[in-house]
Parts: sequence; structure tokens; C-alpha cells
Amino acid sequence: MRTLSTAVRLIGTALVVTSLLPVPRASAQPADGDTGRQTWSVAPASAAGPDGRARFDYVVEPGMRYDDHLAVRNLGETELALDLYAGDAVNTGTGGFDLLARDEPSTVVGQWITVSAPRVVVPARETAIVPFNVTVPADAEPGDHVGGLVAALTTGGDTPVEVERRVGSRLYVRVAGPINASARIDSLTATYRGTLNPVGTGEVDVTYTIVNDGNLRLALRPSVNASGPLGLVERGATGEVLPELLPGNAVTLTHTLTGIWPLGPHDVRVRAEPVTSATQDLARAVEPATAGTTVWALSWTATGTLVLFIGLLVALWRVRRRIRALRAAAKS
Repeated sequence: MRTLSTAVRLIGTALVVTSLLPVPRASAQPADGDTGRQTWSVAPASAAGPDGRARFDYVVEPGMRYDDHLAVRNLGETELALDLYAGDAVNTGTGGFDLLARDEPSTVVGQWITVSAPRVVVPARETAIVPFNVTVPADAEPGDHVGGLVAALTTGGDTPVEVERRVGSRLYVRVAGPINASARIDSLTATYRGTLNPVGTGEVDVTYTIVNDGNLRLALRPSVNASGPLGLVERGATGEVLPELLPGNAVTLTHTLTGIWPLGPHDVRVRAEPVTSATQDLARAVEPATAGTTVWALSWTATGTLVLFIGLLVALWRVRRRIRALRAAAKS
């Protein structure tokens, strides 16, 4: 079976009551106050043991079942009792990768996975091999479906606060059928911030949401530019590549463009160019998502000064007119 090559890392998160917090670790670490070092890791495996794969990655047909194994390794000096479960993957607000918490219902991959043992006891410095299967529904939609397998340790017992520390391995399923790499840009706004200097430059804050409305996971390169009247004084910025925006997910970004002269209306354009999907090069093969808006770049200091100057001229004109009227009345 052909597998998809894609960058992946083990994920770790901690659940405190109902809040899921990311943990940048490949294996779980001991909480403060633990008397023993409780660490563990998970990895793809064969029935004989870890097999060197960095992630689970399948290309399947609807209705197909795939059997596989998860290696759960206890890296500590005490026995561990770990809960095993699967969950759907989601993007965080900044575009990162996360898995739904245990109490959040999965609707796709998390439901397709059946783990042979929902709980496993692993002796110190040993590895348990746990079989599981992925059963793809006959009506599964084509494209990428992403989730993960988690080994979690819950501590706290009878205390008011329970802490769940978990380590997981990503699982990618690409269902055969028509594929569509597509993204769009929503909710584009631009705001100009000037300075007290009437002839100084200001900044434009551009906020927008990139939505993956296709059925493939995408790496996207966002960029923003603004240009004044007649295309004068163009400013631009290119953001870091979003490594993996999952189908149906969205991320909201903000870029600040500096050096914007208060010349009136500026055209603001946003672009999100698909770069890759897994290892497939999409540059120039898929239309980028684009959107535009207009922002007025005005110096309120200069505007206020101009209004004040015009007001003074009007006042002087009225005074002069009044003086002429009085002189005319005196002569008559």
C-alpha cells in the first residue's frame, strides 16, 4: 500500500479540568511534585515492535479496513497505566496541529479507529504493542482525513483538579476519489494607524481568515500588500508558510504594513498561495486564494490642522465683511 510522506511530529497536550493546553514534548514529562519520573512515548509499530515510521499514513478505498499497531513505551522507572483513545485533528487558532480532547466527540477519523485495548499497563522500561484498526465507511468522502492515537495518564485521584497528560501520534487517511485543493479568504479588514507627525508615515493592520474549503491538507504561503493612489508607494509583507491547514479548518492572521503615507485610499490585497499537500508540489498548479479591500490612510493631525486653517480663513473673511458693513453704515 502506498503511503503519503508528510512532515510530522509527536504531539503532547495536558488537560486540566476541561482546558486543553499544548505541550511541546515528544513524550510526557513528570508534573511538579511527582515522586517518580513518569514519561512515555508512542510510535507506529508492527506486531514485533516499533518499525521506524514517523506517523500513520494510509491511502485507502471507501469501505476498507486497515490493521496496524501502536507501540507504547514506558521510559520511566515505575509501572504506568495509560488510557488509549483516538481523536480527530483540528487546527488551532494560529494554525498549529491539535487533537480533540477525550470529551469532545470525533466525527471522522476518531470514529473510524478501534483500539483493541482502551487501557494498557506498561512495566518500567518496557514497550507494549497495541493492535488497532481503521475501518473506512463505505460512504467516506474522498480526500484527507486526519486524526491521531493518544496514550494518556490521568492524575489527581480524589482531588478537585484532575490533570491529564497525553502523548499522541498523528494518523493520516487519504480516501481515494476526486480530490480538490482549494482555499479562500474571508473576513478581510484593514485599519490605518497614523502618527502625530502630519507628514509622517503610519501603519496598516490587515486581518483576514484563510479557509481550507477543499478536501486536501494544504501548506500555504500568505502575503499582503497595499498601494496608494495610482499604485504609488507600494508596501508588502510575506508571512511564514502555514505548514498544514486541514480540510474544513481555518486560521486567522494579522499582518502590519509600515511606511504607509497618508495619501488617501489604499488598495489592500491578500494572497494565500498553496505550496504543497503532503509531498505534492502545488506551487503554480493550484490557484491562490485572493481578496481585496480599501483603507483610507489619512493624517488626522494634518486634517485637523487644515480644518483649523480653513476655519481661521472663514473667521477672518467674516470679520473683514463685518468691518466693511460697519464702514458703509457710518458713511451713510
